[in-house]
Amino acid sequence: MFELSDDDIFSLDFNFHQVPSALAVNIPVEAAALMLNITAAQFTAYTDYAFAQNVAVGQSLLEHSGTVEAIRKLIAPRDGHPSTIMTVGDSITTYRYGYAEILRALIGLVEPQQAVHFYNHGRSGYTSTHGLEHTFTQYLAQKPDWVFLKYGANDTKRFNGAQGKLLVSIEEYTANFTAMVDAFLNVGARIVLITPSPVVESIVNNDPNMAAMSITWDNTDIQACAHALKNIARERNLPLVDLVSVFTTNPDPALYCPDGLHPGPAGHKIMIEHVLDSINTYT
Repeated sequence: MFELSDDDIFSLDFNFHQVPSALAVNIPVEAAALMLNITAAQFTAYTDYAFAQNVAVGQSLLEHSGTVEAIRKLIAPRDGHPSTIMTVGDSITTYRYGYAEILRALIGLVEPQQAVHFYNHGRSGYTSTHGLEHTFTQYLAQKPDWVFLKYGANDTKRFNGAQGKLLVSIEEYTANFTAMVDAFLNVGARIVLITPSPVVESIVNNDPNMAAMSITWDNTDIQACAHALKNIARERNLPLVDLVSVFTTNPDPALYCPDGLHPGPAGHKIMIEHVLDSINTYT
């Protein structure tokens, strides 16, 4: 099937080859494989395997009340044009087993013949500041009908110890989201806000790779981001998926990848259930 190291799989799972996307350059399989130092056959075999796993999760979700209704609402043409759906965020959004890719799989399961434009604009390492720039330089031009917006895992990095500087201050985070939300609303998009997911502090803050870079996380910072998004959602009457409430500030490590930072497949299955519920709140 495929023979890949754990490092190769991690790079594939979080789409590291897509990070240099500021110019919106299409990255074909051959180029992606070359960047990751694997063959195109290995790349395709693994990505096909991962998508099959998402399809299996999607099939299990079809048994839940409201799933089919949410997907049909999501993909319904608007003004005679195919629906354009985008998920915007960081590595948690781009994750190959994540809520966004399960959503993609569900669309194919519910209405395989329906024309839909689906863009996963998750990029590993990105903050809401990157998101703000790309909203205006790329995403608005794609005229989205639906936008699922989630940043915070990188915004809330602290450098040089627990009292060190936040990469993106809560004031800037709030301003970035406010500008993105208003811009998408101005082009008629329906928006679902998703708060950052809490981290497993005891794991991520003791990870040797993070320690080497003197990066730490504190769920208090993540709660502050979630509070900011709650205010924006309330002011603009938007649905919000509050992952701080879903996972709590003392999350179960079994729902996360081994790094304690990224929710794993089990965590994302919970996330997609809440995302589907949020879609159904739109009338």
